[in-house]
Amino acid sequence: MIALRRRANRLAVVVAAALACHAPTPREPLPAGVGADIAYLADPARQGRGVGSPGSAAAARFIVSRYRALALDGAFAEECAAPQVCPSTFFQPFMAEGTTARNIVAVIHGADSLLAGEYVLVGAHYDHLGVSPAFSNDQNLGVAVRPGADDNASGTAAVLELARRLAERPAARSILLVNFDAEEFGMLGSALFVRYPPAALDSIVLMLNLDMVGRLRRRDLLIDGSGANDALRAMADSVAKSNAVRSVRWSGSIGRSDHASFAAMHVPTIMLTSGEHTDYHRVTDLAARIDVKGLLRIVDVAEGIIRTVGARGWMPPATTQAAP
Repeated sequence: MIALRRRANRLAVVVAAALACHAPTPREPLPAGVGADIAYLADPARQGRGVGSPGSAAAARFIVSRYRALALDGAFAEECAAPQVCPSTFFQPFMAEGTTARNIVAVIHGADSLLAGEYVLVGAHYDHLGVSPAFSNDQNLGVAVRPGADDNASGTAAVLELARRLAERPAARSILLVNFDAEEFGMLGSALFVRYPPAALDSIVLMLNLDMVGRLRRRDLLIDGSGANDALRAMADSVAKSNAVRSVRWSGSIGRSDHASFAAMHVPTIMLTSGEHTDYHRVTDLAARIDVKGLLRIVDVAEGIIRTVGARGWMPPATTQAAP
């Protein structure tokens, strides 16, 4: 049973933080599934999913609708008069840059009663820059929609696809599906989550982060976190090779995405990414430029890692990761 913390829903955290790329258009049309999800999230109508914007709210409703369609539970409890019967909610609200942001958290309960109290966390941030030139790489364009198809509609769509696969065939351990908000302002959503998690941090055997996974094409798959435990590295390498990924390269930094918040708390972490490109933080980060086939290969790798770590035979190693 997931340990619910209602105080997370009451939290208000105001943080002033600053965080502070062209690929060929694919010849094939975007297929249904992850491609369609990215097209929705990166549509100009979403206005770049800026924190607290109507576009962000629409994206949040879309994500939750997908979890509800899979009959998943939210990871938190709503406030109500009788706490023992409070309905669950997917939302973990907090204040960021003077507006309300919301993490979205769903749970797939483990199939093994002895291991269901341990978790594999799969995360991706769903926010982007909105229409502001702040933090963009094309500030000369001023106010303009920066759709964030790769950053990070691609990771969000990957988490939704993993939710579908894992709900159909649950792992022995439980799965937490987390869509972080306010990553672009300095990983505020994941920083909030590790302070007020719905389950004890020491029950999370792995945090797997998906950030910018839509531009693989003939490139290396990057696995972030050079301080990862040797057993995790060997396992991830093996899973990637078994899924026909051309090559894998371990990155030397764990400080630039949401997994850094978990590494700082000594939770084992892995991030999968296809890397930066000339459309990064620009108006040209479009859904039409996503390599859907490559993204699905990364999803296959992510699923392999989750199923390996989520299985009965996996013994969580002690992490050797240093805080970033």
